Amino acid sequence: MNRRRFLAGAGITTLGTVTGYGGLRVADIRPYDPALPTGESPRESITAAAQHRHAADHRAVTNVRVLDDWTGETPYDLDVRKLWHQPSRRRHLHTLTTFETPLTQSSRLADAPDREYVTPHQTLWALLHYNRVLDDGYDLPLTNVRYITDGAWLYDHDAPTPAGDAVRVSDDRSGHIPDGDYERASEPVRRDLVRPHQTDWTRTAADDETITYRVVGADAYAQVVPLPFAPISGFGDCWIEVTLDRKTGRLRRIVENRAVVIDLQDGAGERSLTYRIETDIDRYGDVRARRPAGSVNGDLESHVKALLFDLVNY
Repeated sequence: MNRRRFLAGAGITTLGTVTGYGGLRVADIRPYDPALPTGESPRESITAAAQHRHAADHRAVTNVRVLDDWTGETPYDLDVRKLWHQPSRRRHLHTLTTFETPLTQSSRLADAPDREYVTPHQTLWALLHYNRVLDDGYDLPLTNVRYITDGAWLYDHDAPTPAGDAVRVSDDRSGHIPDGDYERASEPVRRDLVRPHQTDWTRTAADDETITYRVVGADAYAQVVPLPFAPISGFGDCWIEVTLDRKTGRLRRIVENRAVVIDLQDGAGERSLTYRIETDIDRYGDVRARRPAGSVNGDLESHVKALLFDLVNY
């Protein structure tokens, strides 16, 4: 083989490798197979399963119900949060929908400073969402959407209420921002379901497919659960149950009974709240974080920047 033919062949091979890699990279397709969680004790198994959830493709749906508050109209559904998490392609989709309820329409919160701290979620994204929920300028139900990829993220603070897995953004209120820092863009919406802890668990149920453990009591509960930003001044009957898949060790379901006293600032007073928070996790390895439907505001320059960020930020 002469030198010219060799160099031409090498050039074609290199170009094919680069463009092939670039094509895979832009499409966010990459080899991916996280190890299954394991542990020698219930605590180790649960902690490993909670950490594994961040690495594995999955869907998580959290329903929050208010069991007790000061309105005298409990129980009722407060909100639902959905997550389609696809780290294998470095993309995820979040929605949070809050309903018109006695709590969100409470006159006692009308002028209370930092009233958004009643949110049962512990992310900055949810805190800002509840600031809008309690603002008379927004109609309820109110849905917040954020879709994050490697090169950009899009958002809508007032999106149409999702129907099942179908998520849509509004044509005039949505936004598109090029951002090459995937971790920074996703941090406000990321949340743990279980923190590393030292408390012990009690087995409460088991069958051929799953095993369920429970922690009871304020001290143990506060170790396990990532609490929200709310200034909590007291705990009531708090407990958490975690269900693991017997075969894979993965999280399948988490149920919390969160009974707390929230001390609002500037003399607004203490508010007792009891939430039942139920999270179901499924579709491990078989979920797609789809881009929401709708025409997102964004010019050609933003799309080009997003494409370049996606190529270079690996």
